[in-house]
Amino acid sequence: MSSPKRQERQQEPQRIVRKAAARIASGLMRDRRGVAAVEFALVLPFMLALFLGVTELNSALTLDRKVSQAASSIADLVAQADKLKSSEVNDLLKLSRAVLDPYPEAPLKVVVASVWMKEVNQPRVVWSRAMNTAQWGANSAPPIDLPEELTRQKDTYLIVARAEYEHRPTFAAVLKDVFNSATITLSDTYYMRPRVSTSVECCN
Repeated sequence: MSSPKRQERQQEPQRIVRKAAARIASGLMRDRRGVAAVEFALVLPFMLALFLGVTELNSALTLDRKVSQAASSIADLVAQADKLKSSEVNDLLKLSRAVLDPYPEAPLKVVVASVWMKEVNQPRVVWSRAMNTAQWGANSAPPIDLPEELTRQKDTYLIVARAEYEHRPTFAAVLKDVFNSATITLSDTYYMRPRVSTSVECCN
């Protein structure tokens, strides 16, 4: 009889430990006070990443529209004239900075040119003026491809305005890690026919 009693006494601590562990586990399962905090801590990084991504995307899209507006404004204003001085074209280029407000204007590059279709599909630059970038060489082909439907008619003229902007996002380091570049190039080109004359003369 002593042997079973001795075994029971030896197993008693184990039973006590099992009962205590069961009570603790049951209590933890019923206690929901920390669940919300744990869930919030898990979701917070994703919420922040989503918020910052949407904010940055909205900023880039807004800036892209402003770059397009800068190019279209320059093309439209130049196309309305029949003759311009070099200083007048330069003033129009400077006005494009106001379109970017409130974004920094320093990264903006703008060029406007009069292009002559010397032959079918053979455009040649008559004159050009630029801001923060190089002008297009006179009597040479434009450095960009023009839409084929605009170059089919011989001896016609076209006003071409191109705006380009190097946008540096707030989280440029992350962008560089993903795309190997810390900036995004936003650009747009507008083409317009002269409105009051066959061509727009400029720059003597």
